[in-house]
Amino acid sequence: MIEMDAPSLFVKLCGEVGNFTKRLTGVSVVDAYFGPKELSPTLQSHDKDAETLESDLLELLDLLREELPPSIRLDFLLGETRSLASVVRWLDDRDPEYIKLVSELFHIKVKKFPDEVIIDTLDELDTQLTEFPDESLEKRIRRLTLEGMIQGDALKNLILGELQQKTVEVGQLFQNHIFSLMGETVPDNGVEYQIVTGQPWSGYNYYMGNFKSVNQFNVDRTFNKYSMISVIYHEYEHHVSNLWREKFYRERGFVDLSIVPLHTGRCVISEGTADTAKDFLGVKDNGPLIKATEIYYRLRRMISINAAIMVNHEGYTAEDTIDYIMEHTFQNRKYASAVMMFIRPENEEGQPNFWAPYVFTYYIGRTDFVLPTFNRAISNDKVVEFYKTVYKNPYSGSSVTWNKAFDWP
Repeated sequence: MIEMDAPSLFVKLCGEVGNFTKRLTGVSVVDAYFGPKELSPTLQSHDKDAETLESDLLELLDLLREELPPSIRLDFLLGETRSLASVVRWLDDRDPEYIKLVSELFHIKVKKFPDEVIIDTLDELDTQLTEFPDESLEKRIRRLTLEGMIQGDALKNLILGELQQKTVEVGQLFQNHIFSLMGETVPDNGVEYQIVTGQPWSGYNYYMGNFKSVNQFNVDRTFNKYSMISVIYHEYEHHVSNLWREKFYRERGFVDLSIVPLHTGRCVISEGTADTAKDFLGVKDNGPLIKATEIYYRLRRMISINAAIMVNHEGYTAEDTIDYIMEHTFQNRKYASAVMMFIRPENEEGQPNFWAPYVFTYYIGRTDFVLPTFNRAISNDKVVEFYKTVYKNPYSGSSVTWNKAFDWP
């Protein structure tokens, strides 16, 4: 390998692994880059084999320990590097066991939700759906879905019109409710909205660097008007987190922060903070249909996790898994097939599906990491310290380092 300091080598290897995953799956593991031109992923090797990449990553682990003192930064980078090595082994078909893969990528414990947890959630939803009395729970859930359904031209108009304006309002909420408490602001060149089709996800935030993002929405999907605003909070929080990450990089010069890889412990916290954005901002939606939608969202996350384990680990067929999703979410085949598109082992081209392990990050990031810590911060009158840690110390943002960063009395 070319001699360079360990953080720069981390960036270089992220780019090479990104080129490797792009070649094998059609998706790069690099989610964003805003660092020095010479370390840009596009300029790194595009043809390294898996064994060479893994060897380079293992060598990087030793180099990081040699160069960096014991710190959250070191723990963060060691965790990210181990995750990238797991990505390489997975796509080289040398570590295919799904539960182990997810655990190693995201540094989390993986298990299915038992039937009693699903039943309890359905009971909670049943209690909340008072708008539709005297009907079975199945019919009321379907009415909830139909009541708020938006698709086609109406969805496009909503995304490019009302939601674009709503994003400005959400940005102001972050300024008023979080940045003002922190006593510091961050450059923000805005979010551009785009409509796409043919993607396995419903919405995605692409951070472009220079304090700007593009939010894309997949209009192949149907959306619910009651949950759509929550999507705006979620995607905007991704934007905000990267704004502070870039600010830290530009002010402190830590080059390892200039690249944002996927399939690491960082993703658990990234999705967890995004899913907790409304809580951060103190947004209270008290309408029964909105509360029901939030419970239903949680149910769908749990069912998606169970379905991912079924089709990737337990040997269920795609059709059997689709039937499971339909039965437990009371949704139609189109919805269940869209979920399957995200979690299935292979994509339509027969390549490994890059997103198959990712579904765990949302639920676990919120419920096991971010929300409990945020609630503890409220109880201990440490909300300002919480925000400063989340946004001003990007090395706190990993499942590897989160608990150490928030080791408060």
